[in-house]
Amino acid sequence: MRQRIITGTLIALVLATLIYFGEGKLEFLFSGFCVILSGLAAYEFTKMSRKNKTIRWFDYLAVLFSVGFSTLSVIFFNRLIYYIFVFIFIIGLLLFYAIMFVTIKEFDRSDFGNQLLTIFYTSLGFIAFAYLRIKGIEVIVYLFAVSMLTDVFAYFIGIKFGKHRLAVHISPKKSIEGAVAGLIIGAVLATVFAYFFNVFDFNNFLVLLLSMVLSAISQIGDLIASKFKREVGIKDYSNLLPGHGGILDRFDSSMFAAIFLMLAIIIF
Repeated sequence: MRQRIITGTLIALVLATLIYFGEGKLEFLFSGFCVILSGLAAYEFTKMSRKNKTIRWFDYLAVLFSVGFSTLSVIFFNRLIYYIFVFIFIIGLLLFYAIMFVTIKEFDRSDFGNQLLTIFYTSLGFIAFAYLRIKGIEVIVYLFAVSMLTDVFAYFIGIKFGKHRLAVHISPKKSIEGAVAGLIIGAVLATVFAYFFNVFDFNNFLVLLLSMVLSAISQIGDLIASKFKREVGIKDYSNLLPGHGGILDRFDSSMFAAIFLMLAIIIF
């Protein structure tokens, strides 16, 4: 627990510093950090996908594409050309892997799917983090507030009052009571934060509704990450962050919520 607290404090300090100073001419500080995180996450997910087998040369392509997609995204945000780039990237990626599938004997159907999953699973969330920071420091803080408050209250309420298991085949300790409490309390507190810091320009009911959706998505993201790990029999994606596991262990829930919030801002 002591190691977990120390590591958690250091993570919070680094994030807070990069978020605070990562704007204007120093925008690259946080955006660049997100690119690095996407690369580390892609490597963790690649190792997990290989199930302790030797990593082959073409497995590293997923890491390369994840970093490349993240890098070009943070460079071309808010430009019309970005949406054209995303379309070309997706089509080009599918074509590239289709060619690999028919030309490389060792590259089978599972490799095809795993690499595509790795690229998008480990890049979109961190791209969303960078995008939300560009929209304002209060937006990215709101996103992390929703995710962390949901996680904290779901854990403590679940430990104290949890009677009914939420997804016993994935995470035996998670309870329905904890999930509901995390959703309600996390959403309400995040909405209060959004109100006092004027994060959004629409009415408070819609902000509360958005917060509840983000809270639910955050918990779904956590369960998805847990199932990935359970399927290969590991507890953590890596030991990069002592007491917390790896990059994906730390950001698994907030990644999903960030993607949804980014899309909501773009669309509405």
